[in-house]
Amino acid sequence: MEVITSHIQADFDSFASMLAARRIYTDAILVFPGAQEKNLRDYLAQASPEVTSAIHKLKALRMDRVKRLIIVDTRQLTRIGDFAGLIGRDGVEVIIYDHHPASADDMTGVAGRCREYGSNSTLMIEVLKDNSITPTPEEATILAMGLFEDTGSLLFPSTRPEDCTALADLIRWGADLRAVSHTLARELSPDQVDVLDQLIKNAYIFHVGGIDVLFTRSESSGYVEDFAMLVHKLRGMFEVDAMFALGLMGERIYLVARSTVSQINAAEVASHFGGGGHPTAAAASIKERSLDSIEGMLVNIIKKETRPRITARDIMTFPVITLRMDATIDEASETLNRYNINAAIIQSKDGRVVGMVTRQVVSRAQGHNLGDARVKDYMIRDIKFIRPDAPVWEIRTLIIEGGQRLLPVVEDRNAIGVITRTDLMRVMHEKMAEAEGVDYRATQKKNVHSLLEERLPRHATMMLHQAGALASSMGFNIYLVGGIVRDMVLRIDNLDIDLVVEGDGIAFAKAFAPSVSGRCAVHEKYKTAVITLQDGTHIDVATARMEYYKHPGGYPIVEQSTLKLDLYRRDFTINTMAVCLVPQRFGELIDFFGAQRDIKERRIRVLHALSFVEDPSRILRAVRFEKRYGFALGKQTLSLVHAAVRSGLLGSIPGRRLSHEMRQILSEEDPIPGLDRLRELEVLGAIHPDILFNAAIREDFARVKQTISWFNLLYTHEQYRSWFIYLLALVEQMKPKKIIAICQRLGLTDENVRNILTARARVNAVLRDLATAEKKTPAVVVKVLEKARLEEVLFAMSKTKSPEIKERISSYITTWRSYKPPVTGKDLIAFGYRKGKMLGDALRLIRDKGLNGEIRDFKDAMKLARKLIEEPERPEHQSLDEGSTI
Repeated sequence: MEVITSHIQADFDSFASMLAARRIYTDAILVFPGAQEKNLRDYLAQASPEVTSAIHKLKALRMDRVKRLIIVDTRQLTRIGDFAGLIGRDGVEVIIYDHHPASADDMTGVAGRCREYGSNSTLMIEVLKDNSITPTPEEATILAMGLFEDTGSLLFPSTRPEDCTALADLIRWGADLRAVSHTLARELSPDQVDVLDQLIKNAYIFHVGGIDVLFTRSESSGYVEDFAMLVHKLRGMFEVDAMFALGLMGERIYLVARSTVSQINAAEVASHFGGGGHPTAAAASIKERSLDSIEGMLVNIIKKETRPRITARDIMTFPVITLRMDATIDEASETLNRYNINAAIIQSKDGRVVGMVTRQVVSRAQGHNLGDARVKDYMIRDIKFIRPDAPVWEIRTLIIEGGQRLLPVVEDRNAIGVITRTDLMRVMHEKMAEAEGVDYRATQKKNVHSLLEERLPRHATMMLHQAGALASSMGFNIYLVGGIVRDMVLRIDNLDIDLVVEGDGIAFAKAFAPSVSGRCAVHEKYKTAVITLQDGTHIDVATARMEYYKHPGGYPIVEQSTLKLDLYRRDFTINTMAVCLVPQRFGELIDFFGAQRDIKERRIRVLHALSFVEDPSRILRAVRFEKRYGFALGKQTLSLVHAAVRSGLLGSIPGRRLSHEMRQILSEEDPIPGLDRLRELEVLGAIHPDILFNAAIREDFARVKQTISWFNLLYTHEQYRSWFIYLLALVEQMKPKKIIAICQRLGLTDENVRNILTARARVNAVLRDLATAEKKTPAVVVKVLEKARLEEVLFAMSKTKSPEIKERISSYITTWRSYKPPVTGKDLIAFGYRKGKMLGDALRLIRDKGLNGEIRDFKDAMKLARKLIEEPERPEHQSLDEGSTI
């Protein structure tokens, strides 16, 4: 005999799964292991024989005849009643179909399927489809009842995308949604109204680890149906993170647990009382215990097992900036200034935290000429520590009530991070904003998984998933950062992948490169690596790092850091967003510095007041972004630009960095607005006094832009440097000495300087030769232009004001430079003569080398001759001349 069963207190999801299982195991009978919920009982009392005919009573079943037991909607031994006695019995095959998470009480089956969905009906629909079985409309309607009931009409947190897809299948199969709505609509009985009233009156909210948990209870003399449904109604009246309801009914206590946060696992809590379920929804049935004792036990379990929503590890800053005990006061001052911090941890030789020194103490000590004194003599020794998993209330107590401005986070006696008053204030501000109904976290974090899939090719998205999984397995966090995130938010195409690793970026890159068939090149000094893929594209990988500058405009000193500090070192807020790639947080958009707000307000804003002092080349970048995206410099940022120009900081920019920024501006689709803005801000003159962008040069730029736009529309796919052409226009009217001086200031190599001077001279010569030629025939034009580079030809076309010469250059680019004239009879005669002469020479050579024996016919002679003498396979074309026709 084959039997299909489910759990005690079966509901629509159980029964629907049993019906679906019978479509697979057609000889099986349906047997409930115990009572059913009232709604299901009422439905079965009126159901058609086609639905109820396969249902048998448990009492009439002979257990010794069961050879196969199919269990649906549970895999917990304690929930299948008398059928538990068949588990493990010889000769009994057990098959399980369950959608609940695994638990310690689970049975193991030899077949079946277990996957975490919102309802077991979804799982059974999947099985039916795999077996090409289509349920009847009545069966589809019952499956829809089970799906709607267990997912709360697809509104419960446990609902999965597969549940929605399954509902679509049911509708296609003829499910009657009006019948579903009528059956699941429940009018409360007087007993249910009384229980619900008790649940409301007895409800109280307990705060644990920053999470709001509601507890409530009710008592009734007998069993009251649908206790879980009553708890669900109560849930809609309170905005809490989790809810636990106890219902004493006769001699048994029923627990219903609901949770919307990962810090509280409802199934784990219910397991303490012999129950189970999902992390978001679970239940248990408890006998022979008092309601008060169970409530006390439940509260203690919640206190003990709830993970704080925010811990010290979540908000701490790392790595820790420390000082040695024997460091001097002056060294402490230098460290505080370098990292822009107000306090630092003092460590002993073995790495233990022994104290703390503040900026106030250091400044006063220097005021007393104690710069050479040791910090150990003046450090604060009486400081408190905190563990990484400490909740916010402990942090708040030590910092606010204890007056400790810097709180070390210690693990194994070593400091792994610090928490400042600013860190705590940020968390408190978030909580206050939530209390006032403002979603503060939404401005910092939201999920852009779907946007990633929309903007990136599928292979790129899969590669990011792969990177996240690998980093997570190595114990690292990894993020997509930089321009690709900015442009994704702006809906602009960008495939330049930049990754930042909180951990060892180089180790990650070396491990990741083979998995994507790439080559890895590392740069130890800057803790970065570049992975080159087979198609030539690059993935930039960097260790999360912080930078400081020893002097304005210099190159930064790099040290390992956190994502937040890594993003803080960047140029503008719009470039500080990151997307987390580790599996559990994939697609989470992180915005510490208000980038989304600045993008919405179309504003370019620096992160701190010394941004242009540390790197004045950022001014050129700010202008480039401003004009590329149609943004505007923020008020404070504009003021800082003026201050940097007045201070002469632009003169300190290294040539190499200046060259990069100028090339970027001149490579823009339209560099004219950028040059206009640089002239307006007096940046060009600050870089070099002879760099001008007056009306005449602006007109030259406009003609270059027109020429480049025309050439791009030809779609020849030829490579050229637009910045080189614009630079020719910028220095066109200058004397060689000035050109050399400006090019050297812009950091161009000696070769580039020579190329500029040569190109300028060649363009002038080309235009002169074309202008003075008596006949501007194709042959003449080709002869003049064929030795010039494409960039020089394009600049000549933009520079000339002669429509005739412009037209000739245009014809050269589009037709004449690649033209091959037809072969004439004269060509063939000349070719035949040369070929005959060459063959004669070859035959004589064959005779002289004694190779006659290898020749059987004319073909052999030709084949051997070609090996001995390089012979052209076709006649050479004549050059284009006056008499040629096109």
